[in-house]
Amino acid sequence: MIKSMEKLKVRLDQNLHRSEKSVALPLQLLQIEETIQTYRQVCQTLHKKISEGLQGGGKGTDGQSIERRLKKTLDFSLGQSLSEQGRLLGKQSTSSCLGQVLQEAGGVCTAMGQNLVQYEVSMEQLVVQELDNILKTDLPTIQKERKQLDQLVLELDTAKARLHAARQEDLSQGGPLTAAKVDKLVEDLDGMTRKVDQARDSLATDMMSFLAKDAELAGLIAKFLNFKLELHSSIAEQVLVTQPKVETILRSKRGFPIFGSSLSSHLASFPLPSGIAYPIQLCVTRLVMLGLEEEGLFRLAAGSSKVKRLRAELEAGLASLPSLETADHHVLTATIKSYLRELPEPLMGAELYQDWLQAGQLEGETDRFDAIWNLLQCEQLPKENYRNIQYLFRFLHEVSRLEERNKMSASNLAIVITPNVIWECEAVHDPMDMMVGSALAQVVELIITQYEWFFQNDASLPWDHLLPSTPLGLHQPPPTTSPGLTNREKRGKGKKAPPPPSNSIAMSSPPASPSPNMHEGRKQKTGSQPPSHAPPSPPMSSLPPTQSLYPALPIPAPRSGKPAIPTKPEGISRQERTHKEKESTHL
Repeated sequence: MIKSMEKLKVRLDQNLHRSEKSVALPLQLLQIEETIQTYRQVCQTLHKKISEGLQGGGKGTDGQSIERRLKKTLDFSLGQSLSEQGRLLGKQSTSSCLGQVLQEAGGVCTAMGQNLVQYEVSMEQLVVQELDNILKTDLPTIQKERKQLDQLVLELDTAKARLHAARQEDLSQGGPLTAAKVDKLVEDLDGMTRKVDQARDSLATDMMSFLAKDAELAGLIAKFLNFKLELHSSIAEQVLVTQPKVETILRSKRGFPIFGSSLSSHLASFPLPSGIAYPIQLCVTRLVMLGLEEEGLFRLAAGSSKVKRLRAELEAGLASLPSLETADHHVLTATIKSYLRELPEPLMGAELYQDWLQAGQLEGETDRFDAIWNLLQCEQLPKENYRNIQYLFRFLHEVSRLEERNKMSASNLAIVITPNVIWECEAVHDPMDMMVGSALAQVVELIITQYEWFFQNDASLPWDHLLPSTPLGLHQPPPTTSPGLTNREKRGKGKKAPPPPSNSIAMSSPPASPSPNMHEGRKQKTGSQPPSHAPPSPPMSSLPPTQSLYPALPIPAPRSGKPAIPTKPEGISRQERTHKEKESTHL
């Protein structure tokens, strides 16, 4: 009790600056102590943040604990859910692209969960545990020694105060008792000084030893980075292994969506040996089966819901000829126009807009015929575009032949079809310019009217020639290699434009019967006398059962240069005859 009171009195005197306080640590050790306090703060922050990032921190590392941790990881739970949903879709449809991809993704997520648990266990054992040992063992030991040193310093100051009081008493009273008391207090002070020195040395040793662990602490962070690298590398490896499998699954469904995809991509994605876009051939074949006498084909609007349903059926890969039994004429024609309109590039060539416009603005019929022929044969018009143009305009020609019943002449058809097959990719002209629209419509009208002349080198095969009998969604992707030119395509190279037909008097009027002389001229070039109209399409019931008996649709190969201007036919139009008479009179 007396010693405690003495210590209290010493502290009060020191606080009131009545007595001098002994220095516990020199300046150098005080700086080291401040550095260690910073290390303490850093280690506490690292331990807290790293532990927060471990989802299963502190849940054990035995087999059952790891299994429980695995089930609680988000990636493992997500992987199990994805795999389950993929299997559910697979039971409904074995060809489901989403179901297969879900199962692959589920496997990746499950592996990611397992890798995450392994990462967390490694982090807990080799990083967090080391930080925990530092915070619970090394730093508390230093802190404890610091408190002991402070206590010893206080006792040293108390011993000094007692010795000072005893010496004052000896000076005032004297005597052998007071002298013996002073000697004993001197010995106590010496012993306390030694204890303080020992405690100070021990504290300095521990603090410096802790500072020597700086590289070791940095090594813990290096381990953390290595574990992170292993985690993400294993995840990346899992994804890289799975990615080719997913790409293979997606290739089985390539080609969708159909609307908005390029014509070449669409034809390369599906087994379409006819070379005709599936929506066009499917709808045209059904229209031929229904008959072409319906009034307002391509002009009258169809029910929006019906068109959207047929379009969705095509996009889902479920549309086939039997599935179109409920679709009427106008739904089918609206679907054809929608497909043509949504092509990334116009059917009649993205680079040929100016050429088609100039061809429509030509005044002479000979020049116009020759220009259109050359554009259909030029290199800038891909062969798949040419094949679909030939198929579409053959159908439009058949529709125009029945204009007395369906009220759709070649002129009417040109008005509604032209914006869907020719447009300007980079707008320069005003789309509302009537002169531009009229010139392009004249080109389309002339091709419809004189289809037999422009495509006299191409075979007229059945409308459903090589049309897939099952929906596209059930087909496997074809090989990526493109077929080479057929013999007819090779022989078609370098063909010159034949003379224009003599019956092309007016664009808006139906074609007149060609003259006998013109028939003879055509017979020499084509080997047979063409009728004034194309022969009617065969009824669907008479189509041959085996489609493979027909060759692929031939197309004339593009030419490197334009042909010479063809010889003017004998039966020229009245307008050109009057124009020539005026020129001769003027001369």
